[in-house]
Amino acid sequence: MNRPTVHELECFQATAEELNFSRAAKRLNLSQPALSRQIRSLEDKLGVHLLVRSTRRVTLTNAGALYLEDARTLLTRLDHATDAARRTSKGETTRLRLAFVGALLDDRLIRVLRDFRRSHVRCQVHLTDLPPARQLEALRAGELDGGFVGAPPDRIDPGLRTVLWRSEPLVLALPVAHRFAREKSVRLANVRDDGWVMVSRDAAPAFRRQFDRFCASEKFRARIVHESERVSAVLTMVAAEQGISLLPKGVSRLIANGVRFVALAGRTARLDHTFAFAAGRPPPEIEDLVALLSRPDPPCPRQRPRSTITD
Repeated sequence: MNRPTVHELECFQATAEELNFSRAAKRLNLSQPALSRQIRSLEDKLGVHLLVRSTRRVTLTNAGALYLEDARTLLTRLDHATDAARRTSKGETTRLRLAFVGALLDDRLIRVLRDFRRSHVRCQVHLTDLPPARQLEALRAGELDGGFVGAPPDRIDPGLRTVLWRSEPLVLALPVAHRFAREKSVRLANVRDDGWVMVSRDAAPAFRRQFDRFCASEKFRARIVHESERVSAVLTMVAAEQGISLLPKGVSRLIANGVRFVALAGRTARLDHTFAFAAGRPPPEIEDLVALLSRPDPPCPRQRPRSTITD
């Protein structure tokens, strides 16, 4: 089989991203004729047109748009493999690329990551703060080895495995001047008419669907007035009295002046935290990390909370 070369894939990726032969050629330090020859060679090998060329612009065909996703994945994995080989030659045997949601980075996860690093001194751990939806995209593309994605995806992805590693209550985040801010607990139905400030559906689709189900169980549909992919921005808007929110209890450890966290009454609403990684044969370091996540959580000394929350 006449396979595409790495150089052909790089030329196609640059042209598809720039949508301009002149800029793509400059990016690759090639002449335009040389770049055009590489693209034609790739199209001949595939037997399909990837680009539509005109005197004014370049566009992707449907086949080209689909092929671009796979080409990016292949080139990314090749870069990772090359980097891993070089690190191995220097005695740095492995590298693990992990992502987390910043607002959900609690003491237990910090302990797990610390213990993993101490027991795997020759493994370099690279951590990235990403919203859950972007984590799943990066996992599918082979750009991550594992992700702490928060709420489990509603649909099972055959290319991914998920492990439930902890669960925590959901609480209301209220402005300090809210009528229920001094209550020990509040029924969800009692705030049905409030405006809601929520983590965006694009950033955390599974959590938002879970929130929709909670509201439906109380016979109402939440009126969303603001959204953000960052929990810190959600808390800022709550403090500014733009609305109220529903968030994991662990978020109460964040400094949130102007916000009070109040437990939900009459129901047990919880967020299940999951760790996701590629199915098949994951690296042994991932299996070791899963084992650490499965350990019972040791009791921690009680600390004074930074923000007020009542149970």
